[in-house]
Amino acid sequence: MRDPGDGVPAPAARPAGGRRSVRVAVTLGALTMTLLGAIGPGAQPTALAAPVDTCVVDIADVIGWWRGEDDLTGQTGPDLSGSVTFSDAAVRRGMAFDGESTVTTSALPTVADGVSFEAWVRPVANGLVQTIVSRWDELSGDDTSRSFALRIGPTGELIWMTDEISTQRPVEQYVIVPDFADGDFHHVAVTWNLAETAVYVDGALVDSRPSQGLPLNGAPATEFRLGSQAGLGNPFYFTGVLDEPTVWRRAITPAEVAAIHTAGTEGKCTFVPVQRAKLLPPGGTSNGWFGFAVDVDSTSIIVGAPLQNAANIFSGAAYVFTLQAGGWVQQQRLVASDAGLSDQLGWSVAISGDTAVVGSYGNNGGGTDSGAAYVFTRTGTVWAQAAKLLAVDASAGDGFGYAVAIDGDTIAVGAPGDDDAGSNSGAAYVFARGPSGWTQAAKLVATGAAAGDDHGASVAVDGDTVVVGRPGADAVGTNSGSASVYVRTAGTWAEQAAFTPASGAAGDEFGTSVAIDGDSVIGGSPFDDDAGDASGSASVFVRTAGVWSQQATLTAVDAAPGARFGVGVAIDGGTAVSGAYQDAGTASQSGSAYLFNRSTGVWEQLTKLQADDAAAGDRFGVAVAISGDIVVGAYLDDDQGSNSGGAYVFAG
Repeated sequence: MRDPGDGVPAPAARPAGGRRSVRVAVTLGALTMTLLGAIGPGAQPTALAAPVDTCVVDIADVIGWWRGEDDLTGQTGPDLSGSVTFSDAAVRRGMAFDGESTVTTSALPTVADGVSFEAWVRPVANGLVQTIVSRWDELSGDDTSRSFALRIGPTGELIWMTDEISTQRPVEQYVIVPDFADGDFHHVAVTWNLAETAVYVDGALVDSRPSQGLPLNGAPATEFRLGSQAGLGNPFYFTGVLDEPTVWRRAITPAEVAAIHTAGTEGKCTFVPVQRAKLLPPGGTSNGWFGFAVDVDSTSIIVGAPLQNAANIFSGAAYVFTLQAGGWVQQQRLVASDAGLSDQLGWSVAISGDTAVVGSYGNNGGGTDSGAAYVFTRTGTVWAQAAKLLAVDASAGDGFGYAVAIDGDTIAVGAPGDDDAGSNSGAAYVFARGPSGWTQAAKLVATGAAAGDDHGASVAVDGDTVVVGRPGADAVGTNSGSASVYVRTAGTWAEQAAFTPASGAAGDEFGTSVAIDGDSVIGGSPFDDDAGDASGSASVFVRTAGVWSQQATLTAVDAAPGARFGVGVAIDGGTAVSGAYQDAGTASQSGSAYLFNRSTGVWEQLTKLQADDAAAGDRFGVAVAISGDIVVGAYLDDDQGSNSGGAYVFAG
């Protein structure tokens, strides 16, 4: 496996793990989804009610979207601070302003050659000048820090103001809107580009005018406000309710405005996750790598920390968290009964109901670094070790436990260092639970296996189907990678198919990660170079009547060299996720992950996720999982010391 460049082993093979082991991860544009308020005991996480649906517009250019769900003012984009209450609104919940309240942020980036603002608006006061949104330092005397504002005039007219660099500013656009202040919600959208300004109400264009054709003059430090005017003049407070206020870094099109209005109570998207909690292990230490592996099954999360000195140096541990009324809380730390030096328990994790499996590929149970996997079961609220799994033919260097997955009574374990077909040709093992416990049911090897294939670097299981990645296979070039599908029939496992992406090329290492849900498989190629060296990609394959075919290749809208998109993948119904743990979305190698949606066989990027406290080198996105809530690992986060690690929980 490749070294990521920081002197630590590369987490190149993220196990798919888990029951229908879906791994996810989401920002819109370049900004982070954040949560304003308590994270932890004060938060009220809720399970994701339904799979992600298609957004009605491409929201990749959203830089701030404050939805008001769960009475939060910080959701997509920077946090808003200030005084505001919440009420039922056009799209579930919205922000209620009382003529004195306002929310602000100074973190909104500058937009120069295109901007849009849109929201559902219900004013409840008449005869006053009121500000819906402003980024405008009026009367400050600072001509470098004005930008845009939207006001309601005393007779109900809308006033859209842009501060273009010119001898005449501001540029004010007055639009008479009959019945705007009728007590109902109306969707308002205003747009500007270098050519035109436009105002829309309830999906229809009501006025457009030529622009002066010069950039906006907004400076980064200028406050962005909802419900009031910035600067030294009259704040022109708003009285009423704003729902789904959104800022775009471009002028959205008339068709997009109409689509948002038509979507009505569904909003731009039915689901966009927001950060609910950041998980840290009690007593976490430097270099523990907490978050290197994660999985979630409904209201239980398991997080691996393979370099924790739990019982010995680098013996490793795994941590189980459960969802309680006050948020996610640690239920128990899991360690092996025979933990040893450098076992690295927690390198891979998976959970299904009351059973968890934790990989320990450095264990010496069958020879030096032969590897092991430990099974833990929960009775009530207490976890206990139920089994230690070893390969029947275990030998030194096999790395058994490098990847694990579980679905009910079936466990798959990868051993990419197995040498049956040559050095590191690799293998995967299937274990079944019966009345007498867990027993090895099969050893899975690839047709045409060869030295260096690393078969078993990733595994996934769903029912009677197991997928095994072999990123070192020379399918269409050296280390282009491949994945094999095995199916159980009457207790016997047989290879059903092997595939590699149609666009696969030498060095892509397809199969570094794999995941399965029913008849859909996704595999990651983190070293794909289509958008620059190691920009990465992921490929989706579907099964029809036992025959597999490629459905799509997924890449990030903002794909960049070195991001390693595809280091971890997940799929659940029509939703797929790919981690890009070296993406520089917030800072160098802070990491991110991308969420995709499938509609009538077509995949589109839904959104992008990053941590609210992202920092350089955190490697957020190295591991992702979804089952109800979403969990994302950031194994080099420094909250408890250098590279101590963290994990983030997101929900809709």
